[in-house]
Amino acid sequence: MSINPTLQLVPFTSVKMLNETMKLIGMPRLNAQIIITLPNINEFNEELKNSINHSKNDIECFIITSSSRNEIENIIKEFELSDGSISNDYKSFAKIFSLNTKENELIKSLIMINKDCQIIHKEIL
Repeated sequence: MSINPTLQLVPFTSVKMLNETMKLIGMPRLNAQIIITLPNINEFNEELKNSINHSKNDIECFIITSSSRNEIENIIKEFELSDGSISNDYKSFAKIFSLNTKENELIKSLIMINKDCQIIHKEIL
């Protein structure tokens, strides 16, 4: 493990996925993580699916949304996604990562976390 002191460490947290499993964030891992926050899951598209599938062996990627379970299930069917890769457990995550508006709505973003639990890229989209 080689910590870069100029990069922000990820606060330890967990996120409950649609299939009831928990994703841990902020612990050293074998793979890097990419977290995509989509307030509206209907913005998911073929390009995102292809990007996720392209790097799935090297990077753990998951999506956090504020959409309803029914909307998420429709996208899972349409794009043949795993229910273990999408969560609508967004409130505490958004607060910890400062990805919420004043009205506590989720902000669209992309976060890249290296194997050493450091944020190497965070972009508000």
